[in-house]
Amino acid sequence: MQTVQQINISLPNRPGSLAHMSDRLRAADVNIDALFCEEGTETAVHLIVDDVETGKMVLREISPVTTTDVLAIRIKNKPGAIAQIARKCAGAGVNIRNIYATTVSKEAMAYIIVDDVEKAMKVLK
Repeated sequence: MQTVQQINISLPNRPGSLAHMSDRLRAADVNIDALFCEEGTETAVHLIVDDVETGKMVLREISPVTTTDVLAIRIKNKPGAIAQIARKCAGAGVNIRNIYATTVSKEAMAYIIVDDVEKAMKVLK
């Protein structure tokens, strides 16, 4: 488990916005490790990338950028893995504000935004 920075950016909710953003990252040789989008008047895009500083620099040319500290936890890809994380956080009074995960075969990577990073790291060790 580690803490990583998530990049947050708002994009116009129209065809081509995500393609433009991801093409800009590709041109700068920044790989997207995880991606989460929320639809609204504008699309809120949350990214985990392999080069945060370059990613922020490139994306600032499109729209304002913020970052959020996120817990990155490697877990087994099996029933109950997310439930176990949620139970541990709930038992410690840690609120999970957002969660998304990627899976490859028998492993998964969960990205979790909580209201108390230090407390969550202690309870999830």
